[in-house]
Amino acid sequence: MIEVKGSWAHVLVHQTYGWLPNVYLEAIPAVFDEPVISEDEDELAEPVLSRYSLIEATHVTTATLNLRKGSGTGYPVLKVIDQGSKVRSMLQQGLWSQVQCGKLLGWVPSMYLQQVPSRPAKGGLIAVPNQRALTTIGLNARRGPGDHYSLVRILPADTAVVIVARQGAWRRIDRDGEEMWIPASQLRTVY
Repeated sequence: MIEVKGSWAHVLVHQTYGWLPNVYLEAIPAVFDEPVISEDEDELAEPVLSRYSLIEATHVTTATLNLRKGSGTGYPVLKVIDQGSKVRSMLQQGLWSQVQCGKLLGWVPSMYLQQVPSRPAKGGLIAVPNQRALTTIGLNARRGPGDHYSLVRILPADTAVVIVARQGAWRRIDRDGEEMWIPASQLRTVY
């Protein structure tokens, strides 16, 4: 969250700025809840984690870092993070990033974070944050990622589309509220 004006909050989510009612926001604690171990204390049992512990790592550290209470070297060190540790980037401010490391929330220099590649979901499908593109030629839009899928419609050259996912050499697009698949080689991204 960047700021609050009345009942609205100015936020940054995945490099996109916007506004939303602040009643839907909850402050993230500086220290996260401890995992709760099941009562039978079975070594193989999965621990039950807090909702904050379930946040997936987005970055890995490229050096041993001081996790600081604020965005600068003048702030106290909360913990030393080993090189190769997985963290979740929450916010970037100048040259510093606020990260979740285990149950702590603190700040590290952004230059020492390397983004973890997105893991393909089952079937290799990877979500794309709504990227605009134009078709380069007239082409067949299909129901799935491959020429063997049935035809949805024929898109003329220079048709504006929104890419919503990718799988291999194919892109799932949205056109007029309908999702379909076309080859990535036949798209030109629009900035």
